[in-house]
Amino acid sequence: MKTKRAFTLIEMMVAVSIFAIVMMIGVGALLALIQTNKRAQAINSVMNNVNAALESMSRSIRVGSNYHCALSSEDISNLTSPSDCSPTPGVLIAFEASDGDKNDPNDQVVYRLNGTQIERSLCSGVNQTCASGAKNGAWVAMTAPEVTIDPTLSRFYVIGSTAGDGTQPRILITLHGSAKVPGGTTEFTVQSSVVQRLLDL
Repeated sequence: MKTKRAFTLIEMMVAVSIFAIVMMIGVGALLALIQTNKRAQAINSVMNNVNAALESMSRSIRVGSNYHCALSSEDISNLTSPSDCSPTPGVLIAFEASDGDKNDPNDQVVYRLNGTQIERSLCSGVNQTCASGAKNGAWVAMTAPEVTIDPTLSRFYVIGSTAGDGTQPRILITLHGSAKVPGGTTEFTVQSSVVQRLLDL
């Protein structure tokens, strides 16, 4: 009779152990990759939200007129009076929309930094129905609840708000904030510079 040599028990145990170690390393790397991907998606979602809010603000400000900047988010008086915020920055900006009525003081579009959010009102910050009857003036958050805007580092700068002063109106918006994402918190800083489309005549 011929004898056939096979794997011994020790060889089998060593082989299974090596396989288990390799699989544990592979699964660990896969789980880390999944976690990193979730974090990247969350950061991307946060930045998309902030960029969408900033782009919406920039578009409406660019075609507006009669800019008013205030140092307090509660100061909604005299919104029709042009006012610069430079070099001291403000936390509220109001302006006449491109389709607004310059004779109506209650149809100003207002953006403000209130607490940890950016808010918008389409009717001079007053909770009422605008003269057109189409839009309500209640404050509406522009950023998602999970996005926290830092009120000490986010500001509006406005120059050239007075018509005919020889300076084209320019607005600089700076936003600094953070958001909770899987694995911790991510911080962001974004800026947008807007120049009035209408000529300052």
